[in-house]
Amino acid sequence: MSWTAQDVGLVIRQTCRAFLRHRMLFALTVLGVVGVGGAITLSLKPRYTATATVVVAGRAQQDPLAPNGQQQNQTPPDDELVSTEAAMIHSRDVAAAVLAQLPPPAQPAHAGLRDRLCHMGLGFMCHVAKPVDPQVQRMHEEDAFLNSLTITPEPRTQILDISVVDGDPARAAALADAVVTNYQRIALARQTADINRVAAWLDSRTAALRQRWLDAVQKANAFDNAHGLTNTNEGSTSSPLIERQIADTASNLSQAQGRLAAAQARADALKDAAARGDARAAVALSQEPILVATANSLMQLESTRQEEAATYGPQHPRLRALDQQIATTRASLAAETQAALNTIREDQISARAEVDRLNENLDLLREKAGGQSGPQAEYRTLDQEAQSARTVYETFLEHAKEVVDRAALLQPPIAMVSHASAPDVPSFPNRKKLGIGLIAVALAAGAGAVLLRDYFTAGFTEIERLRAAIPLPLLAVVPKVGGRSEQTVRRHVLDHPYSRATEAVRSLVMQLSMRVHEGGQPLCLAITSAGPEEGKSTLALWMAAVARRGGQKVLVIDADHRRGMLDHYLTDGTTGRPSLGMSDLVSSGVRVADVIRTDPEAGFDYIPAGRTIEHAFSPVEIRRLRAMLVELKHSYELIIIDCPPLLGLSDALVHANMADQVIFVCRWKSTAQRAVMACLERLEACGAHLAGVVATMVEDNAMDVMGYSYGNRDIRILSRFDEH
Repeated sequence: MSWTAQDVGLVIRQTCRAFLRHRMLFALTVLGVVGVGGAITLSLKPRYTATATVVVAGRAQQDPLAPNGQQQNQTPPDDELVSTEAAMIHSRDVAAAVLAQLPPPAQPAHAGLRDRLCHMGLGFMCHVAKPVDPQVQRMHEEDAFLNSLTITPEPRTQILDISVVDGDPARAAALADAVVTNYQRIALARQTADINRVAAWLDSRTAALRQRWLDAVQKANAFDNAHGLTNTNEGSTSSPLIERQIADTASNLSQAQGRLAAAQARADALKDAAARGDARAAVALSQEPILVATANSLMQLESTRQEEAATYGPQHPRLRALDQQIATTRASLAAETQAALNTIREDQISARAEVDRLNENLDLLREKAGGQSGPQAEYRTLDQEAQSARTVYETFLEHAKEVVDRAALLQPPIAMVSHASAPDVPSFPNRKKLGIGLIAVALAAGAGAVLLRDYFTAGFTEIERLRAAIPLPLLAVVPKVGGRSEQTVRRHVLDHPYSRATEAVRSLVMQLSMRVHEGGQPLCLAITSAGPEEGKSTLALWMAAVARRGGQKVLVIDADHRRGMLDHYLTDGTTGRPSLGMSDLVSSGVRVADVIRTDPEAGFDYIPAGRTIEHAFSPVEIRRLRAMLVELKHSYELIIIDCPPLLGLSDALVHANMADQVIFVCRWKSTAQRAVMACLERLEACGAHLAGVVATMVEDNAMDVMGYSYGNRDIRILSRFDEH
């Protein structure tokens, strides 16, 4: 279905008319939303946001057992490292340290109605003191602080913005700075602990190597004393070449043994780190880039899981996914650790093979020199072993000193760029934006209320909808007429001959006059509606007054014997209901001349409703009614029957069947659409000749589609001619 410009314009006009109909509802809804929203906005407590800026520094990845000059250079930070630092800053450990330094202020006691009643002596209204677990309270305080803490990485930089929200601007700035300082302290403590573990392991290995050296020296001295060697360097019968070869081989053997010991030490340390699952130690002890990257990834996942567990609880589904990632990363770390161990093992095999080869060479040289000076050669061997043990010991001692010196040079992973300052303007609530949003919400709520009210209105609210729903001509649209009394409303067509209502009634009478049969036959017209108080009696009187003023002889019959209103309208409620009327003509055979009355103002004749009858029309009464209408047509040009409502009553069907034309009255916005359709079906079933529908009490904004109405200037001009 394609929309045309005419359809769009129609929808816009209908919407505008809906707003005009329910303008009071729209205004009340808007004012209500604005009032409630304004009160809520004014009751909001201001919140201040303080931001401290830090920069993430690179981490130095060094092997404590590597020789000098072979440590890895400091790697520049990347996005992954920045995200890891942000997650570690936003941790429960940092929150606990900050709150220990700056505890939350005590909340003032709120004295409510229950507390006042308790102080007045009503003990049952007093609050029961419940024990508070300090650990649970501390966890709640940490959760509240973490909710107010925001870590925001700036794009394409290594800068982090640390923001804290608090009701006190000075406290917000102090908390932001405390987050930075406490994280620096915690990070340095972690790095120092890692270095201390490596240093402790080096100390234990150095002590063992020192004892090995001392044992070798003691063994050599004991051999010297046992054989009485006083000058092992003089009087030797071995040749200088063999001595030099033995010395060189022994020196090479010492170096090979040192490399073998260093490789064995690195392998032992890496195995110990793998057994303990210490990813940081694996990073520090390994030179393999893949192992270092895997260990860093494992540390980041463990930190993220700790934060997620603190935020969502230990049973959250996201933790299971993180646990799977951590298990996978641990397996990768174990595989990479095994690969690194294999590499070290190859170095050990190579060093051990070199040691074995040098031992064989040294044995051969000793055999050659054994015949010349066996005790001296043995002593020199023991001395060389002691020197080798000393070399290894000094190497480990040097590494231990380097590790200790490195601990003194540790730097925190983040550095302060700018401290947080106390904000002057609160970040929440933004009253200007809230005011604009509140006005927008109020207007939307008002529009929604109007549209819903219009949508759920039972009756018709648009002329177009009325025409589309009812398969009958819309004869007239009578606007709503205001008046202080029923008498004023009844005289409206006489007092205001050029109003919209009078023009609508005049147009209706003219249309019915054009439908009169040829030969000037009189017209019997029945007016009915679905329910009471829909304006059919007033319409009957107005039509009679207009037709009589046009020179026609008019008779109005009040056929509603249960609640006849015609005599009440015409007598202004002062004479009471007459004793004889339409019901008496039908049931008692009273003469027509005895019940006909004349309206002194409009000049038309009318027959009141008469006494109430309790039975349905009999065939005799129906024939009598039909004969009476035939007789009245000889005296009147227009006979208007004011029928009772159709819903719940059947009298109107009899009158509608006997009338030449039937007009169905539909009250604007009141008569339900289903009721209208049901009544029209009943009228068609009884054989009534439906002339069309008249909409009554229509609002002015819905009258635009019905054509011209006179203005005040036109009425004054026409009134002059009417006076002459």
